[in-house]
Amino acid sequence: MAINPHISGLAITGYVFCGILAAIHIYIFILEAILWKKRAAEVFRLPQSTVDAGASLAANQGFYNLLLAVGLIWGLAELNPDRMLFFSAAIFTAGIFGAITASPRILFVQVIPGLLAFIFIAFGFFPTNVWSYWKHPLYLLLILIGAGLVTAILSFIIENVFLKTISKTSPPQISPNDYL
Repeated sequence: MAINPHISGLAITGYVFCGILAAIHIYIFILEAILWKKRAAEVFRLPQSTVDAGASLAANQGFYNLLLAVGLIWGLAELNPDRMLFFSAAIFTAGIFGAITASPRILFVQVIPGLLAFIFIAFGFFPTNVWSYWKHPLYLLLILIGAGLVTAILSFIIENVFLKTISKTSPPQISPNDYL
């Protein structure tokens, strides 16, 4: 897609939010994949035993966050609004899932910045003379909100149906002292 030579202030603000999102996700990658055992207990308010047990899962999750950051940087490097929209929408929807299933603090770290980046890119890059049905910013925003609602519903179902069922049917934890 050709970029409008007169980039609006909204688009520049979208760049800034995409850059902030990329930086946040690089930080999350470093925290989850590299510094997990040293900093996670403090940052995520977890007991050290949980931190130690979840180190490999955290590294995997950190890598996914790095991929989101790379996607945003790729969109910024090419000034590709479609790519920036996709990755900011992915961060928004993943953030909703995380806020429901992991921590409400994710709303402030991922969901709100992802939504703002999406809005500023959508309204800043697509001037009214190129709005088509599917590239109209309000239509894109409606799709994003719909995806967020679907994600919220799915995360609620996963957490309340499947995860609780698994925890009820899992065998009791046995400690080494039980055999002494």
